Amino acid sequence: MRLVEFQDLMPGMEIADDFYGINGGILADKGAVITDTYIDRLSQYEIPYLYILDSHTEDIQVNCSISSKMRNEATQNLKNLYQLIQAGASNQYHGALQACLESIDHLTENIISEKIELYDVFDIKMIENYRYQQPVNVTIISLIIGKCLNLSSLEMYRLACGAFFHDIGNALIPESILSKKGKLTETELQLVRTHTEEGYRFAKDEFNLPMRSYLAILQHHERYDGKGYPMQRTGDEISIYGRIVAIADVFDALSSRRHTRHAMSPTQAYKIIIEGIGRDFDPKLVKAFADRVSPYPIGYTLKLPDGRVGVVTQNYRGKPFNPSLRIIQDKGKAVMPYTIDIK
Repeated sequence: MRLVEFQDLMPGMEIADDFYGINGGILADKGAVITDTYIDRLSQYEIPYLYILDSHTEDIQVNCSISSKMRNEATQNLKNLYQLIQAGASNQYHGALQACLESIDHLTENIISEKIELYDVFDIKMIENYRYQQPVNVTIISLIIGKCLNLSSLEMYRLACGAFFHDIGNALIPESILSKKGKLTETELQLVRTHTEEGYRFAKDEFNLPMRSYLAILQHHERYDGKGYPMQRTGDEISIYGRIVAIADVFDALSSRRHTRHAMSPTQAYKIIIEGIGRDFDPKLVKAFADRVSPYPIGYTLKLPDGRVGVVTQNYRGKPFNPSLRIIQDKGKAVMPYTIDIK
């Protein structure tokens, strides 16, 4: 399979994986042949990329047990809980919370049992579902980091709970501010920043989570040098859960399209995390992140300085910028595919 930008989709291409819509239904089926009608219908969702199959890449597979179906179920469960909180339907929180906890169990169990050493999957997010999809991705990336640190199963579950609900305080922020397409005023920005403390208090009152999980909700915007919020904690004063979720949160947020800005490429977002070592992020945890998370997703198209174009076929632990590529073009012309290793 190959990850292509939406603008490069052409009739005749084949969709490589089920793509889910805003409300959880399948918007584009795996194996469907793309037509002009498909492209017109999908364009309204502002999708940045799509996985497709072609003759040069049909054997390239993303090896991850976190399927698009599992991600979608977790996203919809969290979306349901958010909407109940926004509606003030406290008598219905319990059932929605239990569904979320089941998703957390599934994600945690899959990451713990996953034998693959690298996370090199690109999740395609829709702007309208960003606030529900992003915590799911943050949970997965946080667990990958936790696994690299050899956290116990209990610690992994605590971490997952904190990561999954890290932005739950946003459900308490007025929708008009969360959905605003223009730049926030200083007053609005300060209100948004209350989501850490408000989410922490709300979760402690309404959810029955492991006690340490709440710290990820409170501290995921703290920074290693003390210039974060809400309490300007520094270094190890920030819980390990808060420090891990901070990295996962920034990486996924930067590589996601928002109403106010375009998404960075995974490579650009990755470099910003690396540049934040010792300032924004714990150096030890960034090392774990860099060891296990790849800036080049499998199927990602790379253009080399010499004019060649290739598709990422394999990544290597500890060598984030040295993937294997299957070259498919040279100076704009198709070539017989061959593999190289980026040095």
